[in-house]
Amino acid sequence: MRISLFLICVFIVSYPLAFSDAQTITSPYELTEIFRIGDESKGDSIFFQDHEDLRLAVNSTNHLFVGGYGESPVYSFSGNGEFIGFVGSEGVGPGEFNNSSNIVIGPGDSIYVYDSPTDRISVFEPQTRRYSHGLRVTVDEGEDVYRSSAQILLGVVKDGYLFQYNTAYFPPGEPGGYDPDESRLVFVNLVNRQGRLAKKSLAELPAGERLIKTSQSRSGSTISIMPLPFGRSPFFIFDNNQLYAAWNDVIDIAIMSKHGDHLRSIRVGHEALSVTRKELADIVAHSSKSIRKWVLESESIPKTKPAFDALIVDDQGLIWIRKYPDTGDELATWLIVNPTGQLEGKLDLPVGLLLKVIKKDRVYASFYDETSGPYIVAYKIVR
Repeated sequence: MRISLFLICVFIVSYPLAFSDAQTITSPYELTEIFRIGDESKGDSIFFQDHEDLRLAVNSTNHLFVGGYGESPVYSFSGNGEFIGFVGSEGVGPGEFNNSSNIVIGPGDSIYVYDSPTDRISVFEPQTRRYSHGLRVTVDEGEDVYRSSAQILLGVVKDGYLFQYNTAYFPPGEPGGYDPDESRLVFVNLVNRQGRLAKKSLAELPAGERLIKTSQSRSGSTISIMPLPFGRSPFFIFDNNQLYAAWNDVIDIAIMSKHGDHLRSIRVGHEALSVTRKELADIVAHSSKSIRKWVLESESIPKTKPAFDALIVDDQGLIWIRKYPDTGDELATWLIVNPTGQLEGKLDLPVGLLLKVIKKDRVYASFYDETSGPYIVAYKIVR
């Protein structure tokens, strides 16, 4: 796990949940590699910056689009993994962006790229990949700009766009400043076609857990923030015209309509893994003395690890859940759960492999190892 200091913008499903315990069905899955992109050890000249933050989207003809934080423009590849061209370009003008923070394939295979630092959506034509139009997600008059902002474009719907809104952190004393007694939440909101907030709180979850330290100086209040080792995180996914919400303390997934109506919930039992002192020490081994002291003396460190650390919904409505791997494990277990809560199968995959998109019996993933660096790999699902 990589820990670093940073200031962060971050977002309980407030519905009564009726759980359905998962039942096991024997149904083995295997993955057969189709192609890979960006593997330097194989002589590929395409390079990606960070595999965890890579954003992948796939249209109806298996064309693959790749972006992410710090990635501009977006790469476009054929269904065979051949480079086709770029979508957009780097800059601040129409059809330009500096961060392809999110890529969403909309109706008719239109390509939506959201640049969260500038709050801009750029829309590109499906066939030519040319810029069509764009808009800026704005804050309505009277809205508290310090409270939250659109961070993740989850999906495109008839009435506009579903966004995950994260609440920002500010030093105590400033508008929207940090209050340790206040519950911090993440929201899913509907933004209309003009970029205005249309409907609030379709779903809510606690904000990702952080280590927070405030201090006073002559220049005023300051705040330091870093991820809480083994802290819990919210997960929102919009797929198959449904909204999925989960807090990864347990495997407990609420499924809602695009309007926020609760439909059902799925629960899968798991055995919590304990956090050891050595694991904490290893996490901050290369950090400064002050950060090591901060982490190791914190009373906020969880006693157990989260239940999972990745969640994907495929085009058949199957939910793929990566159980949180134990320290030192080379493999991580992915559970495959159907929409009724039955466990259909599981896969043990390398810890460095992160599944990103599952569509038309294909799995698209990012992979990292010290030899090859980050690259993309596509697989065929064999049942």
